Amino acid sequence: MKTFKHTTYWKGFCLLVVLVSFCSFSFAQNTLVLNGGITVLNGGTAGTPVYLVVNESNTAGITRLAGGGHIHSENQYNFVKWISGSGTGNYVFPFGIGSNLADYIPFTFNKTTAGASDIDMSTWQTNIPNIPHAAATNVGPVTSMTGTADSVLYALDRFWDIETSGAVTADLTFSYLGIENTTSNPTDTVKAQHWNGSSWDPQVGPGNIGVVAGVGTAGPFTGQTTFSPWILSIIPNCPTAIFSYPTTYCDNDTSTVSPAFSGGLGGTYSSSPAGLALDTTTGDVIPANSAPGTYTVTYTIDSTVTCPVFTFDTTITINSTSSSPQNQSICQGDSILLGGTYQNTSGIYVDTLSNINGCDSVVTTTLTVNPAPITNQNASICTGDSIFLGGAFQNTSGVYNDTLSAIGGCDSIVSTTLTVNSAIMSSQNATICQGDSILLGGAFQTVAGIYNDTLTAAAGCDSIVATTLAVTPPNTITPNATAPICYGDPISLSANSSGNGTITWYSDVNGTTVLGTGSPFSPTVAGPGTYTFYVNEDGACPSPMDSVVIVVGGVQAIINANPLTGPIPLTVTLDGTGSVGAISGYQWDFDGDLNIDDTLASTSNIYNSVGNYTVMLIVTDGTCSDTAYVTIDAFGESAILIPNVFTPNGDGSNDLFKVDGVNLESVEGVIFNRWGQEMFSWNSVNGGWDGRTTAGTEVPDGTYFYIITAVGQDGTEYFKKGAFSLIR
Repeated sequence: MKTFKHTTYWKGFCLLVVLVSFCSFSFAQNTLVLNGGITVLNGGTAGTPVYLVVNESNTAGITRLAGGGHIHSENQYNFVKWISGSGTGNYVFPFGIGSNLADYIPFTFNKTTAGASDIDMSTWQTNIPNIPHAAATNVGPVTSMTGTADSVLYALDRFWDIETSGAVTADLTFSYLGIENTTSNPTDTVKAQHWNGSSWDPQVGPGNIGVVAGVGTAGPFTGQTTFSPWILSIIPNCPTAIFSYPTTYCDNDTSTVSPAFSGGLGGTYSSSPAGLALDTTTGDVIPANSAPGTYTVTYTIDSTVTCPVFTFDTTITINSTSSSPQNQSICQGDSILLGGTYQNTSGIYVDTLSNINGCDSVVTTTLTVNPAPITNQNASICTGDSIFLGGAFQNTSGVYNDTLSAIGGCDSIVSTTLTVNSAIMSSQNATICQGDSILLGGAFQTVAGIYNDTLTAAAGCDSIVATTLAVTPPNTITPNATAPICYGDPISLSANSSGNGTITWYSDVNGTTVLGTGSPFSPTVAGPGTYTFYVNEDGACPSPMDSVVIVVGGVQAIINANPLTGPIPLTVTLDGTGSVGAISGYQWDFDGDLNIDDTLASTSNIYNSVGNYTVMLIVTDGTCSDTAYVTIDAFGESAILIPNVFTPNGDGSNDLFKVDGVNLESVEGVIFNRWGQEMFSWNSVNGGWDGRTTAGTEVPDGTYFYIITAVGQDGTEYFKKGAFSLIR
């Protein structure tokens, strides 16, 4: 392109400029003036990019008046080239989308250094996976969307390709449509990221809060010196955690100590120095398996492609216990206070005190009891007789001691084992549940007590069996009442019981269909209605069955829309009367902007613009609500126009034979000479013939023939054939 004062000449590039509404261009000082017009750049490719050149070095090179207007780029290779020279200041690129003046998304390149440089800019909207990515650029194509540049979770649906011809420093301010912010956390802070040719550089901040409607702004991002593909991305939410051990511990504590923890899961624990018995997965510590000391415990969450490594430290102290041994001796019959009570037998006794750290101080005493000489003998009498032993007449079996004269300063004890032959006695225990009975003492018993049964004689004595009967009352269970809920909300059933058996829930009073166990218990239901659930508790004496009633309310939203698709203006009838339930209110949103458009059961809406629209209906019965959606496709009518002459002489005007039209989905074209030989073909809406054969040779002037096949976005199919003239 060559630029002269007052006049602009385009050479060597393909440029289609469409002016919508009223616009005014002034070429004085090479300034582009927008006053209500929309400039559409179209057809740029990597091999033949399109350039709109502004040869005005100051910031007024593009002037946007009160009437508004914008430049529609929407393709990586549709560039606005601003020959900014060495000037500084805010170079505002008035980008926008389509014919809607409200879709104005300017980009500001605030040049802060005076180095001579041109600024080349293009921008384009993408789908949610950020396709199309930036292809060939001054640093290479974008090959991945990972980390904070994740195409689905964090990146907005738009690319900017910024290129400069020299080294400059600038502050960048981006604009975007709120509907392009399809990130997982759209109202978080929006920052900018730059592609360096092999990966995404870290986010540039501080950024701005994101929007999901209208036009959002991010920036200025100051002091930038690197220019190539850029995106806007959301800061990811990274996990954090805190934890602590509530006190100090002693090294004889065998219990497991768990940390008080809150925050992100999936991390591991470590400690320093060595010696702490630490579970690296749970953070649990066993003091008894640890060496005394103070330890630093660290919780670490590994880094991901979006988040750095996170660590948090706390301390835990293990104090030591102390112990000391001693010896003591006493005479038989004496006693000494050891182990918390008076002892009179030889052995080892432990007294646990408390040391300065609050841990046990253990004193171990070895006690020796010096015995008196003992003579053992046996004696036997019959029941009803007696014998003088232990200083009195005895008539019961047992061991009786008689102390005789001292020998060597110690008593001489004669220990007599007395046996009294008596009736044979035996005892046993029995347990029944309340309401049952058992045969004891010659009758069926239902009351707790001791019952004797005399059996046949053995060795001349009666054999008596004494049974201790225990009567256990049945468990009791009481289900808790539950307030009415809406269908789809979780149900929580609970019950209070007297025992510790298993609480079981049933769908019937006979207990034949088990639903689940435990309290609380969450059953599922098929739909709105009234449901009865039965419950009991098992055990040695299970509880009787009890029940609880749950009322489940609900409605179901149903949309009947007609038609679902058609050309604009498209009138769609919307009927919600097929919704299910005792519905008391309707709320309609016709176009997915989350604003209520109507509250009638049946309504309609006219769609005057091309696009896909999501219709939402919310119905309620006053307590419960439900939402339904349907998509409306409004498309435009197509048209086709084929020229009858073209002049491929390289003057930039009418150099390409192609199909003109609106709302075309596909175009296929084939060119023949007068002898029926195929000269050229294409298969794209923007394709065409430049007057050369497929080998690149210019064809002579003359009459040529075409066959054109096309399909419109409204489904119209076109088949055209005819002749045209080639004149150079």
